[in-house]
Amino acid sequence: MVTPVLAALLALQAAAPDVAPAPADPAAPAVSLDALPLEQAATARCAIAFATVSRWQKSGDTRGSAYPDMETSGGREFFVQAMAKLMDDAGLTREDVMTLSFEEVERNETAEGTERVAAMMPACVLMKSAAGL
Repeated sequence: MVTPVLAALLALQAAAPDVAPAPADPAAPAVSLDALPLEQAATARCAIAFATVSRWQKSGDTRGSAYPDMETSGGREFFVQAMAKLMDDAGLTREDVMTLSFEEVERNETAEGTERVAAMMPACVLMKSAAGL
């Protein structure tokens, strides 16, 4: 069970953009996904990728058609569990998690973000499966 998770984490690390963090924004949450430990950041990015795909599917966006239904395949449950664990482990508030999630979903809506979701999805599905979902 550890090997699929490790493979997923390494694949997500390779897919993550290699950019310097933006200057601190006083309106930004206390933590960013880039500041989290690798496992927490990868899990959160996958959960948010599932939420993004679910949003595409619900709105009839063709980008969501390439993926299994997020409502019935465990994507939604993975998101809920991952965000609750992130709040517990990183000491984040519900508002922090919502802000992080909305910001990441917005990033996923760009052409570059759509490509990033596609690159991440095989590792994310593996991570979801390893979580028993």
